[in-house]
Amino acid sequence: MKARSRLAFFLLMLCFAASRTFAADNDEPTLKALEQTWITAVVNADRVTMNKLLDDSFVETSPNGQRRSKSDLLLAPPPPPGSSQVLMDLDVHLNGDTAIVIGTNHFKPSPIAQPVDYSFTDVFVRRVDGWRVVSSQMTRR
Repeated sequence: MKARSRLAFFLLMLCFAASRTFAADNDEPTLKALEQTWITAVVNADRVTMNKLLDDSFVETSPNGQRRSKSDLLLAPPPPPGSSQVLMDLDVHLNGDTAIVIGTNHFKPSPIAQPVDYSFTDVFVRRVDGWRVVSSQMTRR
C-alpha cells in the first residue's frame, strides 16, 4: 500500500511539473504579445486596453526617476503624433505566477527625429483573469 501511495504521489508531482513546464512554454509568447498590445494601446491612447493590462498596484519609474501610478498613466497624454515605438530584444523570465520581461523600446519622437532607445524591465503577475503588469522601469541607453 505504501509503495502505491508513493507511486501515486510521484506521478502526481510529475504531472504537476509537466503542466507547469507546458504553461511556461505558452506564457512566453503570451507575455511578448501583451507587451506589444501595451505599446499599441499607448500609441493609440487606448485607455480601456491599458486599464485591463495594468494592475491596480501598477508603478512605473521613468528614466528621470519619476514614479507614476496606473491612474497617472491612464491620464497621461498620448505620444506625439507621428512618433513610433518598436519593441526589440524581448526576453521573458518566468518564476511561477511572476514574470519579468526585459527588452528595448526603440522610440522615435517624430519621423525626422533621431531615435532613442530605452531599456525596460516589466514585472507581470498572473491573476485569476490573466497576466497584469505591476511594475515598469525604463532607462535611457
